[in-house]
Amino acid sequence: MLPAYVIHAKSLPERTDHIQRELDRAGIQFEWVLDFDANEITPEVDAAYFAPGADLTMRQKSCALKHIVAMQRIRERGQDLALIFEDDAQLVPDFGARLKRVLDEAERWPRPRILHLGAATNFYTPATQLRPGQIVYPGNRVRNMEAYVLGTIEAQARLDWIARHPMTVPIDIAFNTGDPAMGIPFLWPEPPLAEQGSLNGVFKSSLDRKGHSQLRARIQFAVQKFRRRRLKRWLKLK
Repeated sequence: MLPAYVIHAKSLPERTDHIQRELDRAGIQFEWVLDFDANEITPEVDAAYFAPGADLTMRQKSCALKHIVAMQRIRERGQDLALIFEDDAQLVPDFGARLKRVLDEAERWPRPRILHLGAATNFYTPATQLRPGQIVYPGNRVRNMEAYVLGTIEAQARLDWIARHPMTVPIDIAFNTGDPAMGIPFLWPEPPLAEQGSLNGVFKSSLDRKGHSQLRARIQFAVQKFRRRRLKRWLKLK
């Protein structure tokens, strides 16, 4: 199994046992990324990574900085490939076996490449593009960052991009611009290997400014999932 890192806020202890169980079940040993909780971000760090006046909460900045720390560790250790999870990730039961197939098929794409393993807010490859036996497809955006695979090459490229482009938006949205500019494709496994618990209603989102309830998130996610994954594909819509 690949080296793995878990993005975790010490202020969200209810997620600690959850992600430990998920990764234990998948047989994944991991390292916590606990740096830069929202109350630990100094003005100097803020100025180094975020543009003046960026419309981001301190928790959004904290999340971004934790992903940056994970990528720095991958780069510093020269790891060819590594997994990064957020602490609310929910993995499919056969995650390990399916990940192996995804990694094998992804070799068709040259480096740099990043595998976005999660479904994010229910992004799926259109039915017209699906092919029998194929499980990895080019996507059109970052599938959030609840679970993804990259290595030293991609981590270095992303870190260099951030150094040149201080963030004004959440880090996943920033990479919607940054990755194409660097020639890094969005690769999506179909079906996805994970869902994000703060989007499907398992956890209350720590980043949602609107304060939506978990029940609302659960219903909204389920309806959206049916519409995009079932109905839209059945009708063969883009």
